[in-house]
Amino acid sequence: MSKKLKVTINETEILVKEYQGQRVVTLKEIDTVHERPDGTARRTFHSNKKHMIEGTDYFVRNPSEAANEFGIIAPSGLVLMTESGYLMLVKSFTDDLAWAVQRQLVNVYFRSTPEQRREAAKAALAEAKLNNSRARLAAEWRKLAELNPVPEYKQICAHYASAAMAGREALPLPEVQERTYTAEEVGRMLGVSGNKIGRIANEHRLKTPEYGVEVWDKSRYSAKQVPAWRYNEKAVSRPREILSNN
Repeated sequence: MSKKLKVTINETEILVKEYQGQRVVTLKEIDTVHERPDGTARRTFHSNKKHMIEGTDYFVRNPSEAANEFGIIAPSGLVLMTESGYLMLVKSFTDDLAWAVQRQLVNVYFRSTPEQRREAAKAALAEAKLNNSRARLAAEWRKLAELNPVPEYKQICAHYASAAMAGREALPLPEVQERTYTAEEVGRMLGVSGNKIGRIANEHRLKTPEYGVEVWDKSRYSAKQVPAWRYNEKAVSRPREILSNN
């Protein structure tokens, strides 16, 4: 067995064990790092033992050998799983934690050379940092969605939050149904100010879904995001009628 080298998997320290030149883990350790009830790995092992090869996928040591070679008290004997046996054993563990632990055990524990272990540890750390960064970014998008009552804006925030978490587009952006215009743009079309258009819209109750949509836009007077109304083509025609009758 190797010297008392320890590896941390899922915040649990495992004493490195080697047998016949291979790194091995006990069934109890598998339960511990996967946060499974005691005895889960043992039951799974015995249920699938017929598919495994002793000496390749696992080793069995009697109580005396377990105590002398590994310092482990095992009255019923000790089962040691190799990398291949471990991967066969945990095929039924399909939760998110199981996938993360499998990656750590294979990359950090079972790799045989120090260089491989260092590189695997670096890769695991980089992945953890990336996932943490993605989670923080997604949380910021969710906060923005909670602060905004506009459904389309919420959908946009959900789109970018999901993209941040998945590293790719997972939810669609809202479809643009029609061209919309600001009050200033409508005013330029009709030869009046944007403020005039705003007053007409308020007086004649044009700020409804029939005539446009509320969005969030940058304030002209600060860096804040503020609600703003965008007018559709129908809304452009209505002020024109109102102005022509005045």
